[in-house]
Amino acid sequence: MIKQRIKQLIRGIAKPVFRKEIQIIPAITALYQEMMLGNGNADTSCEAIVFSKDRAMQLHALLSSYYEQVSHPVKLTVLYTTSDERHFRSYEELKQLFKDVHFIREQDFKRDLENLLESITSAKLFFMTDDGLFIDQFDLQDILPFNYFEVVPSVIKGMDLTYCYIQGKEQALPVFIQSAGFDLPRGMKCWEWSNAEEGSDWAYPLSLDTTFYNTREIHVMIKQAAYKGPNSLESALHELYAPVFLQRKGICYERSKYVNIVCNVVNTEHANRNTGKHSTESLLKKWEEGYRIKYEALYGKTCGEAEQSSFEFTVR
Repeated sequence: MIKQRIKQLIRGIAKPVFRKEIQIIPAITALYQEMMLGNGNADTSCEAIVFSKDRAMQLHALLSSYYEQVSHPVKLTVLYTTSDERHFRSYEELKQLFKDVHFIREQDFKRDLENLLESITSAKLFFMTDDGLFIDQFDLQDILPFNYFEVVPSVIKGMDLTYCYIQGKEQALPVFIQSAGFDLPRGMKCWEWSNAEEGSDWAYPLSLDTTFYNTREIHVMIKQAAYKGPNSLESALHELYAPVFLQRKGICYERSKYVNIVCNVVNTEHANRNTGKHSTESLLKKWEEGYRIKYEALYGKTCGEAEQSSFEFTVR
């Protein structure tokens, strides 16, 4: 049974890998054989990596909401970069407010990320971006016991996720199924990534926003991908490895716990759709004046309401 499962995984990964001429089949085979012989859900240790650029005020909101809304929070490392001295100073101020968070200033994104992944000893891992926000409470202990070779948890998904902002259109909810072989905590849903509407958020398992991974698996995959920043990393992972992850089930809460508030764009890789409601310059100016985003005003909203909201501000 284990050998058959490994063969399925390798078949899923082989086509995109060879198309890109990446010779990682032996490494992947050994990795899966070693880990699938063990208990994939026994080790519930976890860490998270946050990607950030020129968004100290938005990152402040994300980190604040993380510690307020997430029970049993895990260690966070922020990999960040800035485009000028003013933005650099804003992050220096932010560091003083979150002394338990590890900050790494980016020099070379790919090298820095892979060195960071090499240093992480936890069994499980998730990523976040600095335009994210936790809008509802949940307990990480609900998610960490799962075997991530069977399921791909995501807390950005929920039954309120009926609109795909990036594509600017409505999207169908997947058919939620009775989970096979594992118990779901109350208030959680399960679906088949491969059976969701093609092109929708529900058919996109390799997100860098609160999708949970086995650390060693995602580390091996990231090392073999070609990328320069978070956007090209996510695109490369999806192009190369979607066939592997689409074989697994997805799990989420009934309501989205996390949302991206896409009010500006900082990357130079993709022209991401955004509302344009708050430029990075306007937010930096508010930060320098001593304000913060009143992130708590977005608590309890649906993901659709939150992701297109305008920010309120308050003195920090």
